[in-house]
Amino acid sequence: MERPLSSVLVAEAYGTFVLTLLGPLAITVVSDHTLFPNGASLGLGFIGLAHGVALLIGIASVGAISGAHFNPAVTIGLTYAGRFPKSRVVPYIIAQLVGALLASLAQLALVGIEAGKVADLGNAAPNLQLPFPIFAAVFAEVIGTMILVMTVLGSTDPSEPALWKPSAIGLSLAAVIWGLGAISGASLNPARSFGPSVVSLVFDPSAFNYYWIYLVGPILGGLLAAELYRVISRSGKPV
Repeated sequence: MERPLSSVLVAEAYGTFVLTLLGPLAITVVSDHTLFPNGASLGLGFIGLAHGVALLIGIASVGAISGAHFNPAVTIGLTYAGRFPKSRVVPYIIAQLVGALLASLAQLALVGIEAGKVADLGNAAPNLQLPFPIFAAVFAEVIGTMILVMTVLGSTDPSEPALWKPSAIGLSLAAVIWGLGAISGASLNPARSFGPSVVSLVFDPSAFNYYWIYLVGPILGGLLAAELYRVISRSGKPV
């Protein structure tokens, strides 16, 4: 029996909440050396692991209910690949944005303004020390999201064994953060960046300035992955 849309959307919002709370909170822990003196020694490995494990938790919790997208780029990619109904795209994305916003509000309530503003509540940002930081950040988000969505498409293919599905998706997110986090922050997710960007406006008026990178890059990466997987597998079709 098909689940009510309301239940599915609550599940999707919850999973996005988990991902956007635990992942960015790990960045706050690493960044604020006053409240969290051991954070500096944790670094990018800890951040990537926290995001990957958070995604695994979300998939294990509500994957059977909503499909565990937790990411507009995943939803759009799956839709383009013919794996998800177009009628549910907008409701899913709204649920993801709401979940991410609630997660960032919860983080602010947990750590307070002083700790939160050190890294804008774990918001992703381009590395401005690079020669071409904006281009590099957009390119990194496209590549990273392509890898993530390709993993989602491959892991959810009916011909694949079920054992590795959640683990592969969580590990792919962690690996991309380890590899690309120093370039763009490796958000790979417009919802995950939306929450910290909006809530950080409380203390940082420029917090939303780079959000377009984490909207455009992941969506392009998701579409690229869907087209690439369609060509490789010959089993899907654009809708």
